[in-house]
Amino acid sequence: MAGTIGYIFLAASFIASIAAMAAYSVAAYKDDKKIERISDWLWGLKGATLLVSSGILVYLIMTHQFQYYYVWNYTSLDLETQYLFSAFYGGQEGSFMLWILCSFAVGLGLIRWTRPPYKAPVMAVMALTQVFLLSMVAGWNIFGISIGASPFRTIAMEMPNAPFIQANPDFVPADGSGLNDLLKSPWMMIHPPIIFVGFAMMTVPFAFAIASLWTKTYHDWIKPALPWTLAANLSLLTAIFLGGYWAYETLSFGGYWAWDPVENASLVPWLIGTAGIHAMIIQRKSSRAHKAAIFLAILAYIGIVYQTFLTRSGVLGEQSVHSFVDLGLYGQLLLFIVVMTAMGIGFYLYRYKDIPSPEKESTILSREFMTFTGSMLLLILGLVIIFGTSSPVIGRFFVDNPTPPEISFYNDWSMP
Repeated sequence: MAGTIGYIFLAASFIASIAAMAAYSVAAYKDDKKIERISDWLWGLKGATLLVSSGILVYLIMTHQFQYYYVWNYTSLDLETQYLFSAFYGGQEGSFMLWILCSFAVGLGLIRWTRPPYKAPVMAVMALTQVFLLSMVAGWNIFGISIGASPFRTIAMEMPNAPFIQANPDFVPADGSGLNDLLKSPWMMIHPPIIFVGFAMMTVPFAFAIASLWTKTYHDWIKPALPWTLAANLSLLTAIFLGGYWAYETLSFGGYWAWDPVENASLVPWLIGTAGIHAMIIQRKSSRAHKAAIFLAILAYIGIVYQTFLTRSGVLGEQSVHSFVDLGLYGQLLLFIVVMTAMGIGFYLYRYKDIPSPEKESTILSREFMTFTGSMLLLILGLVIIFGTSSPVIGRFFVDNPTPPEISFYNDWSMP
C-alpha cells in the first residue's frame, strides 16, 4: 500500500514537472507574470510530491519491506541505520531522486533571487531537465513502451518469470541482499549528496546561457550566473576529493581513481566548468569572451548529461568498478543527451553572429589572453579525458569487444 502511494506521488511529480515546463515556456514567450506565478506553484507542487514519494521510499527501507525490489536489492536486516538511510541513494533510482530533490532546492533559490528577463526562461530550462530526470524513475508503461524504472516496483514485477514468484506471487524474502560492502563507508554517505548538489547547480549556468540566447542579452547573464557556477564547481571539487579519499582508503587504487569511467566523468564537467568560470570572469571584467563564456556554460552541463549516460546506461558496465547496471534507460538517456546538445549547441550556433565580439583582440601578454589560454587548456584536458573514457563506446564501431585505454594514455596526453 505504501509503495503504491509513493508511486502515485512520483507520477504526480512527473506530471507537475511537465506542466511547470510548459507554463514557464509560455510565461517566457508572452512575458506574462500571472502565468509565471502559476509556474512557481507548479514547481512547488512537483517538489512537494517528490518529497512525499522520497519519504515513503525511506520508510520502506527503514522498515525492511523486502517485497519491494529496491529495498531487497540494497539493504538487509543487519545493515546499520546510517547505511540504511544512505541506501536511499545507493541505487540508480534513488540517486536520480536525490539529484531531482537537489535540483528542486536550487530551483527554489532561482525563483527567489532571479530577476527579469531571466527568471521564466531559466526556470523553463530547469523544468525541462527535471522532466527528463523524473522520466528515469516514472516506471510507466505506455503501449508497450517502458518509461523509466520505478523504485516502488515489487520483486514480482521485477522478476515475474522467477520460479519462486510463479509458485507464490506474494512471496516476501526474509532478508535483503544487502548494500555493497564498498559503499559501507562514511565518505560514501556524504560523497553522493555533494556531487548531486554540484550537478544540480551546474544546470544553472546552462539555463542562464540559454536564457541569454533566448532574450538576446549576452552580457547581463554573467552577474546572476557566476555565483551559481562557482558554487557548483566548489561542490564538484569537494565531492571529487571525498570520493578520491574513499577510493584510496577502501579500494586501494594505485593511481588517481585508476582512471575509472565514473570518476573521470565527474572530473570532466569540473574541468569544463572551471574553464567556463575563467571565461565568465573575462567577460565580466573586460566585456570580452562572450562566445566562450556561453559555449563553456552549455558544454559543462552537456558533459554532466554525457557522464550520466556513460555511467547509467550500462555501456561501461564491464569497464567500471562501480558503474550502474542497465535498467533499460539507454534510449531515454540518449534522448536526454540529444535534446540538451541540440538545444544548447543549436541555439548557440543560431545566435552566433549576434553574440558580441571584441573590436580589437587582446595582446599576447595581457591578463585576458593568458586567462583565456588557461581556460582553453582546461577544456582540452577535459576533452582528452572524455575521449579516453569514451573509447570503449567509440571502439564498438570498429571492433566487437573494445577495451579501455591504459593509464599511460592519460598520463602521456595530460602531463604536457
